[in-house]
Amino acid sequence: MLLFAMLVFRFGHGLYFPFSSIYFHNVLGIPLSLVGVGLAVFAASSVLSGLVAGPLTDRYGRKPTMLIALSGSAASFFGFALVEGFAGYLAVSAAHGLVGWSMFEASRNAMVADVTEPGMRSRAYGLVRVGGNVGWAAGPMSAGLISAAAGGSAGVYPKLFVGTSVLTALVALALAATVRESLPARQEGDAGGKNRRGLREALTDGPFVVLLGVGVLLYYVFTQDWQALPIYAKNFVGVTDGQIGFFLGANGLMVILFQLPVSYLIDRGSRVVALLAGAVLFALSSATLLLTESFLGILVAFVLFFTLAEMVLEVAGAALAAELAPVRLRGTYLALFGACFGAACGVSPIVGGTLLQAEMPDVIWTIQLVAALLAAIGLLTLAFLRHRPK
Repeated sequence: MLLFAMLVFRFGHGLYFPFSSIYFHNVLGIPLSLVGVGLAVFAASSVLSGLVAGPLTDRYGRKPTMLIALSGSAASFFGFALVEGFAGYLAVSAAHGLVGWSMFEASRNAMVADVTEPGMRSRAYGLVRVGGNVGWAAGPMSAGLISAAAGGSAGVYPKLFVGTSVLTALVALALAATVRESLPARQEGDAGGKNRRGLREALTDGPFVVLLGVGVLLYYVFTQDWQALPIYAKNFVGVTDGQIGFFLGANGLMVILFQLPVSYLIDRGSRVVALLAGAVLFALSSATLLLTESFLGILVAFVLFFTLAEMVLEVAGAALAAELAPVRLRGTYLALFGACFGAACGVSPIVGGTLLQAEMPDVIWTIQLVAALLAAIGLLTLAFLRHRPK
């Protein structure tokens, strides 16, 4: 059921995200710089959501937190359709980050960890991710066809946002009717002070704090490539729109075809070693972009190295966070790890956009290379901390 929910949930997001910036800028007249501010506010509130959602899901359960998140997402997407200016856009963006996607991801990941054996968690996360990618691939395609059928009318965009809201609400209703709570039974005494100190305990857990640092670094590379690479390819390498669509689409196809085999290999070995391999792949991707300036170089860097690294990060990271977590704080640990994405997403587009505006793309790939290598050092440190004598 979670697989189906992710497919529909991400399909709805695919209806919204490809055209949201176009609508807010071209139709409502919000300057692109302020659209970027809204995205930064969304990222910041997503990080804050990670601090709130984890303790909530550990204390009150995965299912109610997930339903609150889906209801919040449905309301915020409907709110985006009603926005008339920057103030409304900013307010809805903040709400969407706080009670929306980030909270849903935290509670969903905790539920997946609850119902799977430790040796199968990477495969479980991989399966859910494949469903999400199928929905994400179909959503923008459907939105494009709907927009084309409407002749590019500005009025179609709010209708797409309302469609996303309705789909999200339907997912909430389906999960409410079919999914059972998975919160592990608390041991006597766990429901009191220990649970309230969950954030402090997580943020003083040495190996987990190192994992959080690694997560921010790797998600910095992950989020920046998605933002910067299409613009770099078009404006600096002279790649056509069709070729850009090809390498972006090839990424999604690779995930659908190879995510489960990659997840199987991760489950058979160490999650730390898998993430180390992912960091090396991100470094190879950045180095390839730094040393080449061609469509072939972009294909090798993005479709091969980057996509493999992405598949590792998205499943091994969550599986390792669940492995490090005490059972009673599993939701808190997974929510904090999920907040790494929001933290990176709040910084990487600003850095990438500034450097592209200054016509300094090589600095982007150099920073990414350094970030990936620092993440590799962090993972070696994590391996040492986990195996040192106590």
